[in-house]
Amino acid sequence: MTEPIQSPTKADQPARPLRLQFLFWITIWLAPVAAISVIQGIDRVERDANDVRESMIESAHANAAQEESVFASGEQVVRALANQPQVRAAGAGCSRSLSDALRGLLYFTNFYRINTRGTILCAAAAPPAPERNVGARPWWQSAIRQNSFTITPQSFSPAVQRDVLHGVLPLRDADGRPDGAIAVAFDIGWLDILLHNRPLPANSVLAVFDPAGEMIAANNPPVADQIFRRRPVSVVQEQLLSATADGISWSYAMVPLSSSGISVGFARRNRDLYSATYLHVATDLLLPVFMLALAYAAIWIATDRLIIHWLDYLRRIAIAYSRGHYGVRPSALSAAPGEFRELGETISVMAGAVEDRDRRLRSALEQKSLLIRETHHRVKNNLQIVMSLLSLQAGKLRDPAAQQALRQAQFRVNALALVHRILYENEDLGAIDLQKLIQELSRQIQDAAGSQARGLRLEFNLTPGHASNDLAVPLTLFLVEALTNAFRHAYPGKKRGIVHVSLVPMPGGKLRLAVEDDGIGLQAPDEESGIGSRLIEAFAHQVGGTASVHRRDSGGTTVELIFDDPEAEGPPTRPDHSFPQPQSEDYAASSTLAHAGGASNRKANHFQ
Repeated sequence: MTEPIQSPTKADQPARPLRLQFLFWITIWLAPVAAISVIQGIDRVERDANDVRESMIESAHANAAQEESVFASGEQVVRALANQPQVRAAGAGCSRSLSDALRGLLYFTNFYRINTRGTILCAAAAPPAPERNVGARPWWQSAIRQNSFTITPQSFSPAVQRDVLHGVLPLRDADGRPDGAIAVAFDIGWLDILLHNRPLPANSVLAVFDPAGEMIAANNPPVADQIFRRRPVSVVQEQLLSATADGISWSYAMVPLSSSGISVGFARRNRDLYSATYLHVATDLLLPVFMLALAYAAIWIATDRLIIHWLDYLRRIAIAYSRGHYGVRPSALSAAPGEFRELGETISVMAGAVEDRDRRLRSALEQKSLLIRETHHRVKNNLQIVMSLLSLQAGKLRDPAAQQALRQAQFRVNALALVHRILYENEDLGAIDLQKLIQELSRQIQDAAGSQARGLRLEFNLTPGHASNDLAVPLTLFLVEALTNAFRHAYPGKKRGIVHVSLVPMPGGKLRLAVEDDGIGLQAPDEESGIGSRLIEAFAHQVGGTASVHRRDSGGTTVELIFDDPEAEGPPTRPDHSFPQPQSEDYAASSTLAHAGGASNRKANHFQ
């Protein structure tokens, strides 16, 4: 009868700390008042911040109006000069026309007519002869590639011997091809004078920046340099930013002047901008916060002294019991509330019952471990007796083939005995050290092979790992067949060689157990079916892996088994259940041998 599925109870759900539950309920009751105050405060702060932002941007535009007018008038004059034929053609009257246009204009220092190669054809104030080609200068190279009037970063003008800004208007002929440019030089000194003579709000800073982001004029240069140090280099839209100068917080607006590349920064101290806002925030936000803080402090202190302190003490007692210190008694609970004293007495009684049960379980576990070890020891002894009987029987036989068959059976029985011996010596009865097992088994097989393996050298490349005894038995028997084959058949008539045994990880959570020799390689298959090759295939099926035998490129033979790593994360690949699965390692070996013996006849290589 199927039992009904029970829904999770409250005890199964994560527990909330008691102190936090008290704080939660206090917050619930006081939350409406606090929420109203907070909403009012946030709304007022947002309104004030928006008002400040709009006021700063408007102030920046208003205070930069004169500079914007200067640059706009420069563009208009340059466009008017571009329409004069003598200037456009750079004829004899070009310099005179440019000089006439410069008269009465305070903010401009020079006008140029420049060809496509950067040579100054005529100018209101002609520069020295070596300076009449500006083709290599950065301001010319960037401006001539534009399609409209452009103001360049500040540079030194040899013609007027001062720093200027160049306004460049590229020209095109009737066919639309580049025809040089007309440029105007803006006097940076006049821009600075214009800025200093302007009335500004108290404690405010105004600065003008060229297209490269360099400050070219400011009413307070030292402070402006600190405020605008982290300003954006290229200003394409209005921005309100913040900065700190001499420990004072500032807010500043960056606004572009039309499309000329010039930008203006206007800054004011935050305490001047937000003085009213600070008072509103203190009134609307701090009062409910202070009220909640007092309630939280009262709850925190009361729960700590009356509840949490004693719960921590009981938790330490429980930890001591979990570590096996059952003699500890909660004697300090005499000063605690009555409920905690009763709980402490209950825990103490429970600890005594747990201590008695643990004592019985440890005794039963020790007895079980002793019986398992004794079982493995007796199985190993019985297998050694079987080996002795096989050795005696082999000594009475005259047929070399029969003697060899019994000797091979001895190797296989000896491998099973080795597994049981390692299990007997191992502290963890459920896991076998594969590195130790493979090394010891390989050396035993080499010693048993006698003169056939005396000149051969064993090499190992083994990844540390462990496996259950159910997996270790077929791996051991696989190794017996592969090593016996290498020692008997890989080196006929040779005295020396190397047999390499490896156990290495592979992608996909697999392990590769391989025996490689540098002998004569695979032999042509004969008509008889070799039991070794059938056993290797059967052992591979039993561990859910695949076995293969192939010739090495450098000579010799590789016998390999690829199977699931028992220590890899994730579910292992299901083994092949084409024949019944055993319940223990002894039954596993007998079932595998029966499977190998009953397999259909196959063509064999040099496995016998």
